[in-house]
Amino acid sequence: MHLGESMIKLSPNYWSGVRPDWMFLKEFLERRSELDVTKLFNKEIDRQVFDPFMIQESAEFLRLSAINLLAYKKLVCGNYLAWGRVTIYYSQFYVVNCLLRLKKFALVHLNPINRGKQLTIRIEESSNKPNYKIQKCNTSGHQIIWKTFARFYPELSSEDMGKFSIRERIDWNYDLFYASQSTDKYSLKQVQDRCNNNFLDPNYGTSSTAEEGEYYGDMMANFGYEEAGTGYYQKYAIDCLSEIGKLSKYNEWYTSRFIDILKDLKVLRSPEEMKKEIAKWFTETVEKISR
Repeated sequence: MHLGESMIKLSPNYWSGVRPDWMFLKEFLERRSELDVTKLFNKEIDRQVFDPFMIQESAEFLRLSAINLLAYKKLVCGNYLAWGRVTIYYSQFYVVNCLLRLKKFALVHLNPINRGKQLTIRIEESSNKPNYKIQKCNTSGHQIIWKTFARFYPELSSEDMGKFSIRERIDWNYDLFYASQSTDKYSLKQVQDRCNNNFLDPNYGTSSTAEEGEYYGDMMANFGYEEAGTGYYQKYAIDCLSEIGKLSKYNEWYTSRFIDILKDLKVLRSPEEMKKEIAKWFTETVEKISR
C-alpha cells in the first residue's frame, strides 16, 4: 500500500503552523470543572484550542504503539500467549489513536475527581471546518475508535476488522476458555513460531522453493498478519508524521520526538531483529525531516 488517499486528505500543510503542546488533552480538560466542560458541548471551538494537543498525542500514541509491539514480542518469547495477544491488540489500538488524532478526532476519559462519575467526551472536527466540537460519549470507546478509524482510513481497515480485533482482545483478556489453553503444546508451538519469526521483515517469506513459500505463507496467514499489520500501521503513521514534520515550522520537535523513541527502543528488552527494523523506520524519518 501507499500513503494514498488518506495522506492526501490529511493535508500536512494544515499542521505546518501548529506548535505541539506539552500537555495532554486529559490534563488540559481536567483543569476545568465538569460544568465548564459541558458548557462547551456542541459549541464551535477554534482549531487553535485543540490542534496543539492533537499533534502532541499523535506522536505519543505512536511511541506507545512501538513499545507495546516490542512488549508483545518479549511476552510470546517467554511463552505468554494470552497476555501477548492482549498486548498486540493495544499496540494496534494506540497507533489507530495516533492516526485519528491527525484527523482531528479524540476520545478523552475524564476522571471522576470532583465530577461525581467518569465523563467520556469525543472531540472532532466540526462541520464548520476547521473548528472543533465536543460531545458527551455514552457508548463503548473501543467500538467508536475502530468504527471511526474505518471511516477515515478505509484502505487500512473496515468495521468488521475492528469488531474482530475487539472480540479477539476480549476473548484473550477475559475468557477462561482461551487463557486456559496458554500452556498446552499447541499454544507453546505457536508462541515459539511467533517468537522465532520477524514478521516485520520486508523480505519475510522470500524462499527458493514452493514448499518453503507455502510454509511462510501459512505462518503469515495464521498469526503473522497481526505483527505485520501492526507494523504496517506504525510505518504508515511514521510516514504521515514525517510529511507533517518536513513542512512544519517546528520540525525540530518532530525529530526530537523520534530520537526519544529511538532511545526508548535501546533500553527495552525484546528480540533484536524486531528492534532493529522498527529503529530503522524512525532513523530514516529523522534523516528525512532533517534534510
